[in-house]
Amino acid sequence: MAMELIEIRLDAVIFNEQGEILLARHEKQKKSYWVLPGGHLQFGETLDGALRRELREELGFEDAEVRELVFVDEFLSPERHVVHIGFDVSVVEEYLANPGVIAEDESIQEVRFFSLAEIVNASDTFYPSKDFIIQLIENRTAVML
Repeated sequence: MAMELIEIRLDAVIFNEQGEILLARHEKQKKSYWVLPGGHLQFGETLDGALRRELREELGFEDAEVRELVFVDEFLSPERHVVHIGFDVSVVEEYLANPGVIAEDESIQEVRFFSLAEIVNASDTFYPSKDFIIQLIENRTAVML
């Protein structure tokens, strides 16, 4: 009997000073969707090290500071089981002012900050879900008040 693998995906929760959240638009297999920056944990990596590697590969961050745990969530379907672990991440101010794609991953087409209103009114696809991203923004706003 073959053993199925559980994927561990590390997500960076990055906000700018306006309280907007950073998302990356991927295009794979003719599908387009927005996700938190990040990627999969590789064997032998620490969570912090893996997330810093993914941010360097996807966004060109050299000095991302991985801070506290924000969430643990999972996606389960007949084909996949993915555990998402999200951390609050701090990046240099220059990037916050002008995010861009410096990606080794060819599926990343765009990176930008979204306000709560933009997410609410968007017809795009968001993963893990639109409601999940909205909740992250609302939780951040509640903490800042």
